[in-house]
Amino acid sequence: YPARQDRIHDLSIVGMYDISRRWKFSATWVFNTGDAATFPSGSYEFEGRRIPYYTERNGYRFPNYHRLDLGATFIARKTSRYESSWNFSVYNAYGRQNTYAISFAANEDDPQKNEATQIALFRWIPSATWNFKF
Repeated sequence: YPARQDRIHDLSIVGMYDISRRWKFSATWVFNTGDAATFPSGSYEFEGRRIPYYTERNGYRFPNYHRLDLGATFIARKTSRYESSWNFSVYNAYGRQNTYAISFAANEDDPQKNEATQIALFRWIPSATWNFKF
C-alpha cells in the first residue's frame, strides 16, 4: 500500500523580480498530488453503535493541493544607525480551500450511507513584517 506521505508529484515554482533598488516582488506556486488516505468503505451497527469498516489501506487520495503565494518587499533608506525593510505578503492568494482532512458522518435521510465533508483550514493569510538591523 502507498505510504501516508506518498506524493507522486511535488512541484514548486519560485519567481523573484527587482522592480527597483528599493522594491522587490516574489511569487511562489506550489502543487502536490493529494496525500494517500484510508476512508471507510461502509459501516455496520453493533449494540446500537455505528462501526465503520475499511477495505483498503491508503487506497484513496485527497484532492490535489495547490496555492499561490505573493510578496512585495520595500527596502527603506539606510541610516548610520540602522537599516530596515517592510515585507507584505499573501499566502494562498487565490483563496483555494485545500483539503486538510475529510470527516465522515451518517446521512440524515439514509443512516446506512456515509457522507464525506472536506475540512479546509485557511483561504488566504495576509501578513506584514518590519525587519531592521542596527
